[in-house]
Amino acid sequence: MAYLAVDKDGEEYIYQTKPVRNVEDWEDGFMAILLPHGSIAKLIGRELTWCDEPVKIE
Repeated sequence: MAYLAVDKDGEEYIYQTKPVRNVEDWEDGFMAILLPHGSIAKLIGRELTWCDEPVKIE
């Protein structure tokens, strides 16, 4: 299982576990991978923003 999220700067990430929002980005005790812009929309069919909660993908 993995989670997709967008940080305050609009960068898209995939996380191994559900990240927790802090002031400017998401914190995760495990590894996060920066994705090319537009990847999340291709994977889930919609854009995410900083205001959205992380989306779980399986």
